[in-house]
Amino acid sequence: MTATRITIDPLTRVEGHLKFETRIENGVVASARTSGMLFRGIEKALIGYDPRTALQLTQRVCGVCPYAHAEAAALALEDAMGIRPNANGQLLRNLIVGAYQVQDCLFHFYQLSALDFIDLTSVLDYRGADPGLTTMRDWVRNETRSQRIFPAAPFLPAYKGELPKDKEYFLSAVRNYLESFAVMADLHKMVALFGGKSPHPVAIEAGGVTTRPTIGNLAQYRTLLNRVERFVHSCYREDILAVAKAFPGYFKEGRGYGNFLSFPYFPDSSGKNHFFAGGATIAGKHTALDLNAISEDHTYSYYKNKAGQGLKPLGANRLEPLDWQEFQREEQRENGKYSWSRAPRYGGKVMETGAAARVVNTYHAGRNPALRKLVDRLNRDLGIGLKDYNSVLGRHLSRYITVSLLITRLKEQVEQVEPGVLGFSEKEMPRNVRGIGITEASRGALGHWVEIDNKGLIKNYEMVMPTTWNMGPRDASGQPGAVEKMLIGTRIADPANPLELARIVRSADPCVACSVH
Repeated sequence: MTATRITIDPLTRVEGHLKFETRIENGVVASARTSGMLFRGIEKALIGYDPRTALQLTQRVCGVCPYAHAEAAALALEDAMGIRPNANGQLLRNLIVGAYQVQDCLFHFYQLSALDFIDLTSVLDYRGADPGLTTMRDWVRNETRSQRIFPAAPFLPAYKGELPKDKEYFLSAVRNYLESFAVMADLHKMVALFGGKSPHPVAIEAGGVTTRPTIGNLAQYRTLLNRVERFVHSCYREDILAVAKAFPGYFKEGRGYGNFLSFPYFPDSSGKNHFFAGGATIAGKHTALDLNAISEDHTYSYYKNKAGQGLKPLGANRLEPLDWQEFQREEQRENGKYSWSRAPRYGGKVMETGAAARVVNTYHAGRNPALRKLVDRLNRDLGIGLKDYNSVLGRHLSRYITVSLLITRLKEQVEQVEPGVLGFSEKEMPRNVRGIGITEASRGALGHWVEIDNKGLIKNYEMVMPTTWNMGPRDASGQPGAVEKMLIGTRIADPANPLELARIVRSADPCVACSVH
């Protein structure tokens, strides 16, 4: 038996500093470890501040998904205060977070993942007149002829692997990649119309949204949304389907446990009925969400204290990070701690969260005919089933499904906003209360827990992030984390070019800055 190790540190085209190691036996991944190599401590930084501070400070956890932290923080404070936004406040919040969610999914595909499925040098053979492609062709040609150590960065160098022979496949992907920048700029404009700015919108508050809608900004939102819709249906959809048809084997690669967790997401104007259902699917059985089942293990995380004991949300403040000497000792141990990320569990189970979980749970819940119809049609066209969403391409396809359905909902809800009516009401901060805010970032289930003391200040704050669920380490019982499990069993064609591993990890859209918050 031959064994070797592959370590990628850091994996590029992800948010944050991610390291992962795999042990390869006879060309197949036998074990894997994913490591978040940052330490931040933002939860502790919130203690002692006015709770409303959390709405802005928690957004600084991440520059890619700040909207979700703003929403979760607002929901947590509203839960503690016992209030809900009025109809306009809820609708405007949806217009902000919905546009940002669409932008996030497009950014993940075009800027972070698509380069794993194309050969950028194919543009060198282009002989047409498209200005974007000719500019890209000339730039790549000049870069590859240069004496730079890394020409054509950040696109090259890249892992080599099996790719389609169809030149038009590559040219279409590059053309749409270039167009996606303008589309994402439009989405940021949509966020800023009601969020005040983007990234890090400032108008989401406990009690609603502070921006007053006008006939003018609603009309501008509609115009931008129509442009985004055209790109989603004519470009994004076609690119996703092209990748799915070119790489059908990736509906079998990157399989995890098949346990899916998602939170209710995108409510109607009442804030009570959500378009995407929450819940958990374990062994094919869907159950209602139980927040009491959530705990965080830290056996293999760089923390002291009570190793092996799962802590409930708001219990992690008892943890202390390792000092430098302890950290070095753990690094030298064969079976030592290896990540700043903790390891969330749901009833002791490892769960995958993200777009695939959102789609699978909503499908099983049976209350969303639009999603079921779209999923059934795509499954029929691609020859796949719901079980195949537990895969690399299942995750990418699920993001398209999310985006397609959100576009429709945004078009409906922008018409429901009443111009001139403020969607915000203020209430005094209560004392000695707790609140929970749960939502879905593009990467999956996000929860904020807050405890407010007798002075009306933050006593404790905890965030459980999507990437903490997905990229967390093993737990006390030895269960590998969600992405670690996805990697195990993968056959590597060339250990010097482990493109298979990069495709799997990026399919989960890791945000390590969030994971180690």
